[in-house]
Amino acid sequence: MALFSRRPTPVPDPSLPMLSVDDAEWLRATAVAEFARAGAPDPRAVDDYLVDATGAVYGLGNLAAMLGATPKRQRTDAVREHARIIVTAQHRTEPTTIDDVAHLVVARVMSSEVPGDGPDLAPGLVVRACIDYPESVSTLGSLEAFGGWAAVEPLALSNLRRLPVPTHKQSVAPGGGVVHMLWSDDLFGASRLLLLDELLSRLLQLERPAHGVLVAVPHRHLLVLHVVEDASVVTAMQSMVRVALAGLDAPGPVSPFVYYRDPAGILQQVSQIGEDGSVQISVTGAFADAMNGLGLTS
Repeated sequence: MALFSRRPTPVPDPSLPMLSVDDAEWLRATAVAEFARAGAPDPRAVDDYLVDATGAVYGLGNLAAMLGATPKRQRTDAVREHARIIVTAQHRTEPTTIDDVAHLVVARVMSSEVPGDGPDLAPGLVVRACIDYPESVSTLGSLEAFGGWAAVEPLALSNLRRLPVPTHKQSVAPGGGVVHMLWSDDLFGASRLLLLDELLSRLLQLERPAHGVLVAVPHRHLLVLHVVEDASVVTAMQSMVRVALAGLDAPGPVSPFVYYRDPAGILQQVSQIGEDGSVQISVTGAFADAMNGLGLTS
């Protein structure tokens, strides 16, 4: 006779794996009701998104990730507020001139899966121009009407600089290696990568570290870095790999990889995920030069 019993492990939903099947079904039903309340005509749920009668599509992935950390008694209110913000944004008049966006456009580091105009930053990473409205952020697609990226870039970087300085915390990885976590409440935390030299100077009193920096941008709120100085780069790398991978389950994931940024500011992807899910570190190119310079490889 069993004195104790275990609760069965919830089965992940195939389309929203951060939630159980039951929680995902609740989310779909609640989202349909709340998006309809917010003004979306006849929305219906399909796997990990909603689609309304006009063909507008509303993704549920970020909302599902957010709900995973939200107490159940607050979840309905969270879905209601999310629906209000998204439907309002869907019906907003889009800007058409450079003057319309001058004080709103912000440069954002995003996954290369996001379409639009803007430069490639590194494998898997791009820069996009986004409009930072009071209640939501909208990614601009074509920048042709605004004069292209060359015209938008100085405004977008200037507005990024005006955002609050990230909250800076640091930890020591097991075995040594200081990892700096730069957290922003806004949606441009990862985008502070574009201001890395300024942040290194302001927060760490460093000017272009001689051996470069490891960086990761797991999700929209977070920039992680380690200044490459000695053998502690090995344990710091291990810690950063774990943080980067954890971003896959966070709202607004950006990249699950760790990158090496050389003293000239060029990014190189150094972690990779194998077909079996294991992580490999590639010590080549500028990263290999840095390791050689520190006497860590031969």
